[in-house]
Amino acid sequence: MGLMHLINTLSLDPVAAIRTGLRIVHFIGLALGLGAATVLDLMIFRFFLNGKVTSERWAIFDFGSKIVNAGLLLLWITGFGFLAYYGAFEPIKFGNEKVWAKMLIVLILTINGLFIHAVILPKVKAQIGRSLLAGMSTRQKSVLLTSGAISATSWYVPLLLGALPQLNFVVPMTTILLAYALILALVAAVSHGVLLVVPNGSGDGVSARGPLMGQAIAA
Repeated sequence: MGLMHLINTLSLDPVAAIRTGLRIVHFIGLALGLGAATVLDLMIFRFFLNGKVTSERWAIFDFGSKIVNAGLLLLWITGFGFLAYYGAFEPIKFGNEKVWAKMLIVLILTINGLFIHAVILPKVKAQIGRSLLAGMSTRQKSVLLTSGAISATSWYVPLLLGALPQLNFVVPMTTILLAYALILALVAAVSHGVLLVVPNGSGDGVSARGPLMGQAIAA
Protein backbone atom coordinates (compact mmCIF):
# COMPACT_ATOMS: atom_id res chain seq x y z
CA MET A 1 0.00 0.00 0.00
CA GLY A 2 2.83 2.37 0.83
CA LEU A 3 4.39 1.91 -2.62
CA MET A 4 1.07 2.46 -4.40
CA HIS A 5 0.47 5.59 -2.34
CA LEU A 6 3.87 6.91 -3.40
CA ILE A 7 3.16 6.16 -7.07
CA ASN A 8 -0.25 7.80 -6.86
CA THR A 9 1.25 10.87 -5.20
CA LEU A 10 3.88 11.26 -7.91
CA SER A 11 1.32 10.74 -10.66
CA LEU A 12 -0.63 13.75 -9.42
CA ASP A 13 2.17 16.02 -10.69
CA PRO A 14 4.19 14.21 -13.38
CA VAL A 15 6.22 17.32 -14.22
CA ALA A 16 7.41 17.60 -10.62
CA ALA A 17 8.11 13.86 -10.64
CA ILE A 18 10.35 14.24 -13.69
CA ARG A 19 12.24 17.11 -12.07
CA THR A 20 12.65 15.15 -8.84
CA GLY A 21 13.85 12.08 -10.73
CA LEU A 22 16.48 14.11 -12.57
CA ARG A 23 17.68 15.63 -9.32
CA ILE A 24 17.96 12.25 -7.61
CA VAL A 25 19.98 10.73 -10.46
CA HIS A 26 22.09 13.90 -10.65
CA PHE A 27 22.89 13.69 -6.94
CA ILE A 28 23.75 10.00 -7.29
CA GLY A 29 26.19 10.84 -10.07
CA LEU A 30 27.74 13.59 -8.00
CA ALA A 31 28.01 11.33 -4.97
CA LEU A 32 29.64 8.55 -6.98
CA GLY A 33 32.09 10.79 -8.81
CA LEU A 34 33.08 13.15 -6.03
CA GLY A 35 32.98 10.48 -3.33
CA ALA A 36 35.07 7.93 -5.20
CA ALA A 37 37.52 10.60 -6.33
CA THR A 38 38.03 11.73 -2.74
CA VAL A 39 38.59 8.15 -1.59
CA LEU A 40 41.18 7.69 -4.34
CA ASP A 41 42.83 10.90 -3.21
CA LEU A 42 43.17 9.51 0.30
CA MET A 43 44.45 6.27 -1.18
CA ILE A 44 47.16 8.19 -3.03
CA PHE A 45 48.37 9.79 0.21
CA ARG A 46 48.07 6.62 2.28
CA PHE A 47 49.55 4.00 -0.01
CA PHE A 48 51.19 5.37 -3.14
CA LEU A 49 53.22 8.40 -2.11
CA ASN A 50 54.53 6.87 1.11
CA GLY A 51 54.96 3.38 -0.28
CA LYS A 52 54.94 1.38 -3.47
CA VAL A 53 52.33 1.06 -6.16
CA THR A 54 51.41 -2.63 -5.88
CA SER A 55 49.27 -4.71 -8.22
CA GLU A 56 46.59 -5.06 -5.54
CA ARG A 57 46.47 -1.34 -4.86
CA TRP A 58 46.40 -0.59 -8.55
CA ALA A 59 43.42 -2.94 -9.02
CA ILE A 60 41.49 -1.08 -6.30
CA PHE A 61 42.54 2.23 -7.76
CA ASP A 62 41.47 1.21 -11.27
CA PHE A 63 38.08 0.05 -9.99
CA GLY A 64 37.61 3.34 -8.16
CA SER A 65 38.38 5.29 -11.33
CA LYS A 66 35.58 3.41 -13.10
CA ILE A 67 33.17 4.52 -10.38
CA VAL A 68 34.25 8.10 -10.95
CA ASN A 69 33.62 7.67 -14.67
CA ALA A 70 30.13 6.30 -13.96
CA GLY A 71 29.39 9.34 -11.82
CA LEU A 72 30.59 11.68 -14.54
CA LEU A 73 28.42 9.88 -17.11
CA LEU A 74 25.36 10.32 -14.89
CA LEU A 75 26.13 14.03 -14.61
CA TRP A 76 26.10 14.36 -18.38
CA ILE A 77 22.92 12.33 -18.78
CA THR A 78 21.06 14.37 -16.18
CA GLY A 79 22.60 17.60 -17.46
CA PHE A 80 21.09 17.06 -20.90
CA GLY A 81 17.96 15.78 -19.19
CA PHE A 82 17.61 19.08 -17.36
CA LEU A 83 18.08 21.00 -20.61
CA ALA A 84 15.29 18.96 -22.21
CA TYR A 85 13.12 19.54 -19.13
CA TYR A 86 13.74 23.29 -19.28
CA GLY A 87 12.89 23.34 -22.97
CA ALA A 88 9.60 21.56 -22.34
CA PHE A 89 8.45 23.09 -19.07
CA GLU A 90 10.66 25.95 -17.83
CA PRO A 91 12.32 27.74 -20.76
CA ILE A 92 13.05 30.70 -18.50
CA LYS A 93 15.80 28.58 -16.90
CA PHE A 94 17.84 28.90 -20.09
CA GLY A 95 18.47 32.46 -18.95
CA ASN A 96 20.18 31.25 -15.78
CA GLU A 97 23.86 31.67 -16.65
CA LYS A 98 24.90 29.51 -13.71
CA VAL A 99 23.56 26.49 -15.60
CA TRP A 100 25.84 27.15 -18.57
CA ALA A 101 28.83 27.83 -16.32
CA LYS A 102 28.33 24.48 -14.59
CA MET A 103 28.11 22.64 -17.90
CA LEU A 104 31.27 24.30 -19.20
CA ILE A 105 33.16 23.36 -16.03
CA VAL A 106 31.95 19.74 -16.32
CA LEU A 107 33.13 19.79 -19.96
CA ILE A 108 36.58 20.90 -18.78
CA LEU A 109 36.49 18.11 -16.18
CA THR A 110 35.62 15.58 -18.89
CA ILE A 111 38.38 16.70 -21.27
CA ASN A 112 40.87 16.57 -18.41
CA GLY A 113 39.61 13.09 -17.54
CA LEU A 114 40.16 11.87 -21.10
CA PHE A 115 43.72 13.17 -20.97
CA ILE A 116 44.31 11.49 -17.64
CA HIS A 117 43.05 8.11 -18.85
CA ALA A 118 45.10 8.35 -22.04
CA VAL A 119 48.35 9.61 -20.52
CA ILE A 120 48.50 9.56 -16.73
CA LEU A 121 46.80 6.29 -15.79
CA PRO A 122 49.16 4.20 -17.94
CA LYS A 123 52.07 5.97 -16.27
CA VAL A 124 50.70 5.14 -12.81
CA LYS A 125 50.29 1.50 -13.79
CA ALA A 126 53.87 1.47 -15.05
CA GLN A 127 54.98 2.54 -11.55
CA ILE A 128 53.94 -0.80 -10.01
CA GLY A 129 56.77 -1.86 -7.73
CA ARG A 130 57.93 1.72 -7.15
CA SER A 131 56.58 4.86 -5.50
CA LEU A 132 54.21 6.93 -7.61
CA LEU A 133 56.63 9.75 -8.44
CA ALA A 134 59.79 7.64 -8.72
CA GLY A 135 61.71 8.43 -11.89
CA MET A 136 59.37 11.20 -13.00
CA SER A 137 60.83 14.38 -14.40
CA THR A 138 59.84 17.76 -13.04
CA ARG A 139 57.71 18.30 -16.15
CA GLN A 140 55.88 14.99 -15.65
CA LYS A 141 55.20 15.86 -12.01
CA SER A 142 53.95 19.28 -13.08
CA VAL A 143 51.53 17.73 -15.59
CA LEU A 144 50.28 15.34 -12.92
CA LEU A 145 49.74 18.14 -10.42
CA THR A 146 48.08 20.43 -12.96
CA SER A 147 45.64 17.68 -13.92
CA GLY A 148 44.99 17.18 -10.22
CA ALA A 149 44.23 20.86 -9.75
CA ILE A 150 41.85 20.89 -12.72
CA SER A 151 40.05 17.78 -11.53
CA ALA A 152 39.74 18.82 -7.90
CA THR A 153 38.50 22.30 -8.77
CA SER A 154 36.13 21.05 -11.45
CA TRP A 155 34.47 18.59 -9.08
CA TYR A 156 34.01 20.90 -6.13
CA VAL A 157 33.05 24.16 -7.85
CA PRO A 158 29.89 22.69 -9.48
CA LEU A 159 28.97 21.25 -6.09
CA LEU A 160 29.27 24.70 -4.54
CA LEU A 161 27.30 26.28 -7.36
CA GLY A 162 24.50 23.79 -6.89
CA ALA A 163 24.40 24.60 -3.19
CA LEU A 164 24.05 28.33 -3.84
CA PRO A 165 20.63 29.04 -5.40
CA GLN A 166 21.19 32.70 -4.52
CA LEU A 167 23.36 32.91 -7.65
CA ASN A 168 20.50 31.94 -9.99
CA PHE A 169 19.77 34.66 -12.57
CA VAL A 170 21.99 37.06 -10.61
CA VAL A 171 25.66 36.29 -11.28
CA PRO A 172 26.80 36.26 -14.94
CA MET A 173 28.63 33.25 -16.36
CA THR A 174 31.82 35.26 -16.89
CA THR A 175 31.98 36.09 -13.17
CA ILE A 176 31.48 32.45 -12.19
CA LEU A 177 34.14 31.28 -14.64
CA LEU A 178 36.55 33.95 -13.42
CA ALA A 179 36.09 32.74 -9.84
CA TYR A 180 36.61 29.17 -11.07
CA ALA A 181 39.83 30.18 -12.85
CA LEU A 182 41.13 31.96 -9.74
CA ILE A 183 40.43 28.92 -7.55
CA LEU A 184 42.09 26.67 -10.14
CA ALA A 185 45.16 28.92 -10.26
CA LEU A 186 45.38 28.89 -6.47
CA VAL A 187 45.13 25.09 -6.25
CA ALA A 188 47.70 24.67 -9.03
CA ALA A 189 50.07 27.15 -7.36
CA VAL A 190 49.85 25.33 -4.03
CA SER A 191 50.48 22.00 -5.78
CA HIS A 192 53.56 23.27 -7.57
CA GLY A 193 54.75 25.04 -4.46
CA VAL A 194 54.94 21.66 -2.75
CA LEU A 195 57.29 20.46 -5.49
CA LEU A 196 59.68 23.27 -4.60
CA VAL A 197 59.69 22.13 -0.97
CA VAL A 198 60.02 18.43 -1.74
CA PRO A 199 61.48 18.27 -5.25
CA ASN A 200 62.29 14.57 -5.32
CA GLY A 201 59.77 11.74 -5.36
CA SER A 202 62.09 8.94 -6.32
CA GLY A 203 62.21 7.01 -3.10
CA ASP A 204 59.75 4.84 -1.24
CA GLY A 205 59.44 7.32 1.59
CA VAL A 206 57.91 10.75 1.63
CA SER A 207 57.28 12.07 -1.88
CA ALA A 208 56.14 15.33 -3.35
CA ARG A 209 52.46 15.78 -2.63
CA GLY A 210 49.87 17.70 -4.59
CA PRO A 211 46.33 18.39 -3.35
CA LEU A 212 43.62 15.98 -4.47
CA MET A 213 45.92 14.09 -6.79
CA GLY A 214 43.71 11.05 -6.57
CA GLN A 215 40.91 13.00 -8.18
CA ALA A 216 43.21 13.98 -10.97
CA ILE A 217 44.01 10.41 -11.89
CA ALA A 218 40.48 9.20 -11.51
CA ALA A 219 38.35 11.91 -13.02
